[in-house]
Amino acid sequence: MARTTSKQGILLIKKFEGCRLSAYQDAVGVTTIGYGWTKAIDGKPLTMQSKITQEKADALLTEGLASFEAHVNAYDPTYHWNQNQFDALVSFAYNIGSIHQLTANGTRSIPEIAQKITAYSKAGGKTLPGLKRRREEEKALFQAPVPAPKKDKAERALVTYQSHRIPDNRWGHEITGCNATDSMGYSGVIGKAIDKIAVKVSQGSVTYLAHRTDGNWGKEITGFSTTDTNRYAGSGGKPIDAFAVKADGINGRLSYRAHRKAEGKWGNWITGYSKTDANRYAGIFGREIDAIQIRIE
Repeated sequence: MARTTSKQGILLIKKFEGCRLSAYQDAVGVTTIGYGWTKAIDGKPLTMQSKITQEKADALLTEGLASFEAHVNAYDPTYHWNQNQFDALVSFAYNIGSIHQLTANGTRSIPEIAQKITAYSKAGGKTLPGLKRRREEEKALFQAPVPAPKKDKAERALVTYQSHRIPDNRWGHEITGCNATDSMGYSGVIGKAIDKIAVKVSQGSVTYLAHRTDGNWGKEITGFSTTDTNRYAGSGGKPIDAFAVKADGINGRLSYRAHRKAEGKWGNWITGYSKTDANRYAGIFGREIDAIQIRIE
């Protein structure tokens, strides 16, 4: 894919070319205007009486860059330039005219090219301080490593959960937050046992199940619904005393806990998933749950 000059490369060229809106003669007597432009403008020959606007100077720079970008891109199949190398060579070619000699027509190695850049600092047989500085900056840019592209931080998954209360025979709000003191930061109503829960995640998949006070675990659920018995955990009228949740393919770590009705307290945060290990499910058998929290960190 053909490259174009980056903002960094354009600033380097502008820095050393300078911009003059009235024609002048450069160090070797060539009539010049704008950012080193030496050709006709809009079909009219460039003379010492020529004048342009800043907008025209910028347009001429863009026009001039196109041919030098194509020239440097022609060597890309051999060298596979990175952006810094490309920018440095476009600047070099914009000033010198080409990179044929610099690359020895594509036979020099990249380290050899870097070494040779500073040799091109003369005009009319004399070393010019401005050209010397330009070549040094082009060499520094040519050798500067290109930072690896930043990876977009993956968006953390969200978990949404909902519970059904026995006394009111109703589902509560869908909850996505987690705050033990805010009723919108947990699902349930303190003091009212719950008998059903539904859970979903914004990434990957979630699996969950509930244990009832009648001593049985329900089936594993992977869906989310308040009407389809195959897509929520629990059964109507039978209080839940424990539940377990796991998620796969998410960015973040899922954990959960239960609030016990009789004791009026939250249990520990759980990160595992088990029917038999009390450290890997939330709740205590025989003690009704009236609220739950699920989070992804």
